[in-house]
Amino acid sequence: APAVPASGWPSTGTPSAGWPSAPVTGAPATGAPAGYPGTPPTPAGYRAPFAPHGPYASPAAYPPPKAPKPPKPPKRPKERSPLGAVTFSLIFLALGVVALLDLLDVFDVGASAYFAAALATIGLGLLVGTWFGRARWLIALGLVTAAALGTATVAESYDRIRGVDGAVTWAPTDYRDLADRYENSFGDAVLDLRGIDFSKRDSQVTVAINFGQATVVVPPNVDVTTVADVNAGDATIFGNRSGGLDGRLRESTDLGADGAGGGTLRLYIHVNAGNLEVTR
Repeated sequence: APAVPASGWPSTGTPSAGWPSAPVTGAPATGAPAGYPGTPPTPAGYRAPFAPHGPYASPAAYPPPKAPKPPKPPKRPKERSPLGAVTFSLIFLALGVVALLDLLDVFDVGASAYFAAALATIGLGLLVGTWFGRARWLIALGLVTAAALGTATVAESYDRIRGVDGAVTWAPTDYRDLADRYENSFGDAVLDLRGIDFSKRDSQVTVAINFGQATVVVPPNVDVTTVADVNAGDATIFGNRSGGLDGRLRESTDLGADGAGGGTLRLYIHVNAGNLEVTR
């Protein structure tokens, strides 16, 4: 019988059935029959991972933090506007001009004229502030001044003096002291206007007496128009006497000894029960 090869490779002798006629070169076939050597075993040691990109891959590293934003530059401090101080100074200047006109008796000046001058100056300052400077506190000052102007105007529109029960005499010595209305309930009342200069003025005064005699004395040169009604009693107006119980309105005009001129005065007089006299 032929000898069995010791190396596991086919013999170079006479070929046997199922064996190749020539020696096989290269790596032996993996599908060799049982009992014959196959693929040599993998040497022990490190092996490549089965799933290098599998579920056990390490997570990606977090991105580095962003650099902090640079701080904003500080705002420039607002410069103080001189508009407020200038407007405030002009308010006092306007009040001084009104006071001077009042002292010179150029025209009739009441409290409302002062508030009106101040309010006009504040309004001018706010108007200028829309283009130059800023002074927001002028708005609050303007509101307060406007409220004061309204109050003064209402008070001046209805200025009256009410007498106590009994005899009373009103004798104002200055035009600014002249009230719009004089009233007395019981007793005689005298309104003496000879101390007032009515020149270049147009005035109106109301006198109301409930029970008693009413006497009105006017300056010699003022032009007077009297509108009077006496319910029960006599009325003597510049020497013209009338009487009765009809309560009719009686209107008369007297220009004084100098004729037209010297200012005008319109008197509205009501006497409920008593006599009325208007004289110079």
